[in-house]
Amino acid sequence: MTAMAKTWIVILGVIGVVGAGASVQYARKGWPFSSAGERAAGSRAPSHTEGHEPQAGGHPSHAGHTQAPTGYAPITIEPAQAAALHLSTALVEEREFTRTIRTVGTIVLDETRTAHVHVKVRGWIDRIFINFVGQKVRAGEPLCSIYSQDIYSAELEYLSILEGASTRPESDPLLTAARRRLSLWDVPKTEIERLEKTRQVNRTFPLLAPRAGTVVAKQALQGMAVDPAVELYTLSDLSTVWVLADVYETDVPYVHIGDKAQLAIEGRQASLDASVSFLSPTIDEPSRTRKVRFILPNSQGLLLPGAFVNVTMEAPLGEGLAVPESAVIRTGARSIVFVVHGEGTVHIEPREVTLGPLVGDRYRIERGLKAMEKVATGAQFLLDSESRLRATSAPGGGHAH
Repeated sequence: MTAMAKTWIVILGVIGVVGAGASVQYARKGWPFSSAGERAAGSRAPSHTEGHEPQAGGHPSHAGHTQAPTGYAPITIEPAQAAALHLSTALVEEREFTRTIRTVGTIVLDETRTAHVHVKVRGWIDRIFINFVGQKVRAGEPLCSIYSQDIYSAELEYLSILEGASTRPESDPLLTAARRRLSLWDVPKTEIERLEKTRQVNRTFPLLAPRAGTVVAKQALQGMAVDPAVELYTLSDLSTVWVLADVYETDVPYVHIGDKAQLAIEGRQASLDASVSFLSPTIDEPSRTRKVRFILPNSQGLLLPGAFVNVTMEAPLGEGLAVPESAVIRTGARSIVFVVHGEGTVHIEPREVTLGPLVGDRYRIERGLKAMEKVATGAQFLLDSESRLRATSAPGGGHAH
């Protein structure tokens, strides 16, 4: 290689180094912190070390400050730097926490006041007496009449035994068994008494309402073939209804039986007060919610099953220390806040905290802070970056002060 070529290589190398330095300086223009390299090279950092006695190991002491989390180091900044950062703070306050739980639900039938009507034999519907949904019925009122070959044969058999029982005592076991079989097939007692009195078999027997209520579902049709699997009617007493609401898993720990709630029902202006009467023992997997039940009186019939309900509950959580949500940096396994000490030139201390629930825009702090301390609520990500940088650039990767 000629001397001229070597000269040009040296010149180009110098130009590259100068250009790189200028680029770095340009990129850092306006950055409120001095570089870690400048500090390591002996540039005097802001006077946060003045007035502090060095600890064993060469780190200055900050009275009352806890050990910084692993990977973080305290920062000291001048007023001009704080202004450039738009640093804002908030006090750690002790307050009463109340978690507001809002969810939705629907009005449903009271299952304890609902009956599903089936026949217990195969047959056909001969006549319909209750023939539309919404019709009110009384307990024991005929719903329809059923023709069944099994019932017809059983009545003939019962009549035959009854006619031969004149020489037998009333407690004849065959007669008792035949009467009981008719009863188990839901042949009404009045029909059995008529058979005993008239000694005449009817072609059909009435299917009676097992309870008073309103017909809320109906499948029975005249001439329809029926068997025990077919539900003919659903009857429900609507004087009391349920509200079933969905509570998400995050809110489940705060809802208990007896808790008060406000129920706003679509179509009604006034909200209703209710208490939690039952909590489902399982979580619904598709929606990840737990069913919560409320019981509402409905003597006037104004609460209609299927109506939409907005549910609001206030869950008291007790007293605790509160910080704004914006003060916390969630790093996955850890939660970090930056505690601000002093006025003017301030010392910023990273501190790991244990979080409680987020209530509104504030976290409850379970451990790591004291009342009336100040925490940074602005520029946390810049503080986080600088604190990590100082920690990694300190000798041995320790805490740089």
